[in-house]
Amino acid sequence: MGQGKFNPALRQPWCDVLVIGGGPAGLATAIELRQTSDLDIVVAEARAEPAERFGETVPPDILVALDRLDLSHAFKADGHVPCPGSVSLWGSDKPGHNDFILNPMGPAWHISRARFEAMLRTRAAQMGASICAGTHAVSVRRTGDGFDVVLQDPRGARRAMRAPWVVDASGGRAWFARRQGATRRRLDRMLAIVRLAVLRSGAFTAQTVVEAARDGWWYCARLPNGLIVTVLITERHAARALAHGGYAPWRELLAGTRLLAPRLDACGLDEERFRSYPVDSAILDRVEGDGWIAVGDAASACDPMTSQGIHNALTDAADASRTITAAAGHAQPPPWRYGERVATRFEEYLANRAHLYALERRWSDQPFWRQRAQA
Repeated sequence: MGQGKFNPALRQPWCDVLVIGGGPAGLATAIELRQTSDLDIVVAEARAEPAERFGETVPPDILVALDRLDLSHAFKADGHVPCPGSVSLWGSDKPGHNDFILNPMGPAWHISRARFEAMLRTRAAQMGASICAGTHAVSVRRTGDGFDVVLQDPRGARRAMRAPWVVDASGGRAWFARRQGATRRRLDRMLAIVRLAVLRSGAFTAQTVVEAARDGWWYCARLPNGLIVTVLITERHAARALAHGGYAPWRELLAGTRLLAPRLDACGLDEERFRSYPVDSAILDRVEGDGWIAVGDAASACDPMTSQGIHNALTDAADASRTITAAAGHAQPPPWRYGERVATRFEEYLANRAHLYALERRWSDQPFWRQRAQA
């Protein structure tokens, strides 16, 4: 377990900032804090290794955020797949195209999430943050000068870590923030049914392929290492029925698509594996409090249609680090409040999301589309 520092008077380890969660938001916050201060940072991440995630696409301006972390060159050298744009059947029976050819930042990217997190983890460690791989928080108690958070390591050993500041980067669980009285306001609950397969023969476009359907929408992309990801986003209650018989109903729906099916049929795929995970649009009613702050999906979570998740995580990390370093006396207070920044971004996201769903009018009478076309 990462040590932080040991205070003989307290008889326990302590750190200036404890980050709960080792995904992009938590690791980027640790990097930002170490770049702008000498604060002692401990990152408690529940996973021993970066998680396998599917369908991760990041916009061209991710390079701006990565430049700030001194990671844009490492990112470009890490084998992620440039995405020149997208082709879609959305709101029309004719395919539409959205290209990045004129974007000054270049293409979007289909990334390996594990590779991306490993890059952030390495950078955080190089900057002096203590990474507690496989360690998770199990309880918390408020103290006069911060928090005692009990951490459990991979062997099951527990130890309290005292910190005047805690960053909640625990994802949609918002583990720490909810224990401080914050509540999560969910505006939507969908499920992503994901198939990851190995491309053995044929070729698949570097574009993102998106296709709207009666009860949801499809996404397909080529990922690093010759992988193809195919995702159906739909209502949770509808998704349950699609997993029967080795996902036979899911395959039947895929076979009926006009854009995806012909492209996938021309490829030889094997080593298929399926996974489902929730897709929420949600925000905490409070994303910061006395001595704590929430970042990434713990603060607010977005529909994958907008491809904002990782970019928002890095933006939150930058804003949260400025808030913490100012509170710790290492910098001047920023001319804004963190919670207002998160709320403003979320409102802008909701308006953009409603606009995108309202463009699809072929099934405007269906509950899936009618509900999501409302801001």
